[in-house]
Parts: sequence; structure tokens; C-alpha cells
Amino acid sequence: MLVSLVVGLVVLAGFIPGPHPAASAARIKAQYVHNLSGIRAGLCLFMAGIALIAPWGAAVAAQTDRAGLRTSVFTYVQVVCIAAALMIGVLSCIAWGVAAFRPGDISAATTRSFNDLGWILFIFDWSPLAVWYLAVGLSIFMDPNDRPVFPRWAGWLSVWTAVLSVPGGLTVFFQTGPLAFNGLLALWVPLGVFFVWIVAMTVLTIGAVNRQAGPSGRSAPSAEQLPRAVSHA
Repeated sequence: MLVSLVVGLVVLAGFIPGPHPAASAARIKAQYVHNLSGIRAGLCLFMAGIALIAPWGAAVAAQTDRAGLRTSVFTYVQVVCIAAALMIGVLSCIAWGVAAFRPGDISAATTRSFNDLGWILFIFDWSPLAVWYLAVGLSIFMDPNDRPVFPRWAGWLSVWTAVLSVPGGLTVFFQTGPLAFNGLLALWVPLGVFFVWIVAMTVLTIGAVNRQAGPSGRSAPSAEQLPRAVSHA
């Protein structure tokens, strides 16, 4: 997923750094017309890769659920927010795809409107992602085991990732400055911490899965299964 995001949106489409929100309609249209093949190829790659957030998020949710919390609410919240995050990526890609479908045949204002829609979908919909981060973080903090599935610092990383995603919710007020959709606080900080969170949780989830499987490569018995396993032996 990360490869598709970087190669698709950065290398091929040239969307990051993003266009200036205050750029003229003619300039936005020219960006699409002059790099039409690259934008289309990049969006196709991004659309293919964004779906991978679903199995990745499910793997994290499965590991936090393995902690044996007294409630499954946080697991359900993660699943719902994963679906929302997937739709945010899909809808932003669709909006950019419409802008790139026939930029030479429609008005520059229409192209800019669809471009704006894609960016606002990509950045402004911060709340489902923030709730997802918080659900993961609280699941980690509430792990009652002596050897928790995830280390406590991963919970703090999740909380701070949620907090730093909030500025994206102000992007509709600004066309210039750090809170515009190409600005430091609205784009670069949330996107940067998202990358850090994804990479860190990937490494930790792989480690948790390997520990769960045990040295034999088969799943080790859970706390509920252990007494039955001992009795059977």
C-alpha cells in the first residue's frame, strides 16, 4: 500500500507536493493535460494498492483483540474505521480520476473543482482515521497481560498520530499557509505520522504474529485453550 501511494501519487502523478489551493483553474488544468498519462497510471496504481489497507488493518485488529480485553468494542471500532479509511482513499482517487478523464474537453473550472474534491477528501476526512488510531492505542493501553501484545509506546504513538491528524479538519478554511491542503500542518504532518505509524505497527504486528505462532510455526494455544491443551497432554 505504501509503495502504491509513493509511486502512484508522488512519482507518476506528481500530486505530492500538492498543487497550491489558490492556483488558477488554467494552471490546474495544465497540470492534468501535460502529465495526463502519468496521472492516470499513478491513480490506477494507487487504486490497486489502497485496498491493501483492509487486510493490514484486520491484522492489527486481530492482534489487539488477542489481548483478551473485557470488551470487543475497540475491535469493532477498528473494523468500521478501516472501512471508512478505505473509502476515503477510494473516493479521493475517483475524484482525481474524473478530473483526469477528459481534462482537454471540459472547462478548467470543472477540472479544478474535481481536483479540489480529491484533495479535500484525502485530507479533510480526518476523524475516522483519528478514531481508528485511538481505538488501537486504547486497546494497547488496556492490555491486561504481563507480556502485552504490543509495547506501551505503540499506544502513545497511536494517540499522537490521532492528535496530529486533527489540523486536516481545518483545511476548508484556508487556501494559503500551513493549514491549506498543501501546507505543513494539513498535509505533511498528518501524512508523515501516518507513514511512521503504518511502518511501526507493521513491524510490531509481524513480531506479534510470529510470537503467537511459536517456534514450531503453528499457533500457540490461547489463555482459554491452555488448560484444555494441558489436560489433553
